[in-house]
Amino acid sequence: MPVSTISESPRMPIKLRIAAGLVILLWLAYTALQTLFVMQHLSEALAAILGFIPGMLGVSALLAAGLVPGDCYLRMAPLSRTGLAVLAAVFFFALAAILPFGVWTGWNWIAAFVYAPASGISQELFFRAVLLPAIEVTFKNRPFLALILHSVLFGLWHIGPLFVGAPLWAVVAIMFVPFLSGIGWGWQVQRDKTVVWAMVQHGLIWIVGSPFSFNT
Repeated sequence: MPVSTISESPRMPIKLRIAAGLVILLWLAYTALQTLFVMQHLSEALAAILGFIPGMLGVSALLAAGLVPGDCYLRMAPLSRTGLAVLAAVFFFALAAILPFGVWTGWNWIAAFVYAPASGISQELFFRAVLLPAIEVTFKNRPFLALILHSVLFGLWHIGPLFVGAPLWAVVAIMFVPFLSGIGWGWQVQRDKTVVWAMVQHGLIWIVGSPFSFNT
């Protein structure tokens, strides 16, 4: 089993500082990518493909800095009962928060079973397997702070509607939903030491939501 080479010293290793800085730059790029998609400058297919790049680059940077896949929650592990309860709460909360504002447009099978799960998986890859661990190693022994900070950045990632004319109050409300969902996903990932179940559930949410159009 690979063993993390992260130093036990309270001082953060230089390689890890560089990796953490790169992760923040990747977050900025990923947020810009999502905003361009919301502004309809990117097709759904292209956004689905490009969405995996920040996560893959981020994982590579963290592994190169001394983390192992388990540090990034990239491992198979059982889903605990508590974790299941949290994911169930996130599932129903997210759908209850977004579906009432959607307009039924019908099923597009490629969008539902390719683009939707790809979006959920790529978001979990970056936010829970890259950003969360990067913040955790930056603020050692403060997992709750890392959980909150990564959820704030996850909420801000959804700022795109501001650039297509949505009122500020609506944008804040839109960002608040993923902020709370991010706390749930992040907590379950920290609890069960795996991102796999969050990937599955996040993808499922977007499969259910794919027949709806959300106009801001």
